[in-house]
Amino acid sequence: MHGFGFDAVHDEICVMSPLAQAVLIFRGAANGEEPPMRVIQGPKTRIQGTAYEANDKVTVDPVNNEIYVPTDPTPNGILVFDRTANGDVAPKRFLGGPDTQLRGSPAVAVDPVHNLLLVNSGDAMLIFDRTASGNMKPKAVIRGPNSGMGRISSFQVNAQRGLIIAGGRDGFIGAWNITDNGDIPPRWKIPVQQLTGYVASGIALDPAHKEIILSAAGQRIRPVRGIMNTVITFSWPEIF
Repeated sequence: MHGFGFDAVHDEICVMSPLAQAVLIFRGAANGEEPPMRVIQGPKTRIQGTAYEANDKVTVDPVNNEIYVPTDPTPNGILVFDRTANGDVAPKRFLGGPDTQLRGSPAVAVDPVHNLLLVNSGDAMLIFDRTASGNMKPKAVIRGPNSGMGRISSFQVNAQRGLIIAGGRDGFIGAWNITDNGDIPPRWKIPVQQLTGYVASGIALDPAHKEIILSAAGQRIRPVRGIMNTVITFSWPEIF
């Protein structure tokens, strides 16, 4: 598995199990060999998983009680389920089609304050209304050489500040405004690769200490004598 989400509102852990073609929901305090509370699995779900291609990411929106599963390659898009869904259930919405510009297995985040769905697809940040469905065009796209927007396994939204914290193409982590559209440079950025030799693969925010925590699985890019896997923490008060 490559993706999971924690629902702090309902104290639940949501895990994507690609080869089981399922979303598994556990108690937040689950420990040991404990069965999931709910399982979203079956042909009606349209969740895929094989040894070579799989739906490996999942995002939980505890405010609007929804679960998002990016799909790749067929159908290429985003499945949306009720948070409490259980069994072989069809998604309540599917966002996909050529006008959406979705491709690959993108990272997804929800901004419940501005009611937006954000998708990091290719070297672009696609911004949709949260309830977008079908072959709908994004309402905004951050992309281009000035933006430096890249692709990362997970990104974050600080909805209260209206900021998107995501990865840049040359190994930086940047903060864009939620209202940005077009080839817009980030408001702030940290040159992570230049400073550490690593390219971050995932992002977590620590608002209590005003820090950003990055995972770096250095199979491709890491310092010459550096270890492969590491966690990197920066102080970044400007984004909090």
